[in-house]
Amino acid sequence: MIKATLYVREHPCLSNDAIFSGAPMEGMKSDAFMVIELRRLLAEHGIALATQEVHPPSESAIVISHDHSLPFQAMRRAPGQKWYLLLYETATYHPHNYQPENQQVFDRIFTYNETVVDNRRFFLYRYAIDFESYPPFQRVTEAEFNRRKLCTLVAAAFGISPAQPGSGSLLHERYQALKWFSDNHPEELDFFSRGIDEKELQSLRGAGLLRRVLPAAFFTWLGHRRRRVFDRVFRGSIPPDDKISRLRDYRFAIAYENTGNVPGYLSEKLFDCLAAGVIPIYLGDPTVTKTIPADCFIDRRLFPSYEALYAYLKQMDYAEYARRIASIEAYLAGPGPAQLSSRSNAQAIAKVLLQDLEPSG
Repeated sequence: MIKATLYVREHPCLSNDAIFSGAPMEGMKSDAFMVIELRRLLAEHGIALATQEVHPPSESAIVISHDHSLPFQAMRRAPGQKWYLLLYETATYHPHNYQPENQQVFDRIFTYNETVVDNRRFFLYRYAIDFESYPPFQRVTEAEFNRRKLCTLVAAAFGISPAQPGSGSLLHERYQALKWFSDNHPEELDFFSRGIDEKELQSLRGAGLLRRVLPAAFFTWLGHRRRRVFDRVFRGSIPPDDKISRLRDYRFAIAYENTGNVPGYLSEKLFDCLAAGVIPIYLGDPTVTKTIPADCFIDRRLFPSYEALYAYLKQMDYAEYARRIASIEAYLAGPGPAQLSSRSNAQAIAKVLLQDLEPSG
């Protein structure tokens, strides 16, 4: 049996093979189903994949960094060993993984950004969607349409301060959406979250300098003031496995990615809505229509303001809504989801690893 290492961050949800358990991660449904499938596929070829505590990198022929490039900058490579970088999250959260100097130590890099794919060093994979766990699709009757509330937003991460120029972060735009509804139509938006970070509520551009000159009471006041924006629409948290059923109480769901400047980065935020028979209001992947038909979602970029978006949502009748839901059903029943599945992505990665293990010549 050939040993392989999946190098993960030190965290109880990831370390000591916990990432392969499929258990919820910090109150959220596990998104590790692709690496679970990769482990299964590699085992069929005599390769045992485990995290670094179980398979120390020095003992493995293959080492895959799961979004964790920094330890490899000082790590010693064993003779004949191959190093791979799996880019899972965007630069919004892990900018160091995208710095060329930190990528140089890796033999191959797997990325969802097809603009850099050359099939020599950069290989395409997609953010895997756990389609297998979704319930059977249900159409929306007119009675259900009339019964549903207008809109929901399910998220934990927000950027109250504007994003740094060039970062691509959409966390502030997500906050802007919530704030607009909270200020103007709080009865039309239900917000669900595991909790908002108190530090974020007190954040300001240049806060480090301001904290030296402003009293602590100012930041406490600021946090309380901002919390009211969330509290007006907050409806509690949703258990990890209940998201789809809860989404179905709404006609629309705000589904913004954390980052909006990466072609091909499509996360579960959009697909959870589609699976629930809810029309997502989407902002994120600039090339989204290459993957998802335009009728399956509402493109936030097409509206000059939240007032215009709100007016559009309110005027949509059942006939138009049903037409869009039919487009969603057709997409989910067609060949499109296969390219985003756990199996197809695990196969794409396993193919490269297995080819690299073949004797040259």
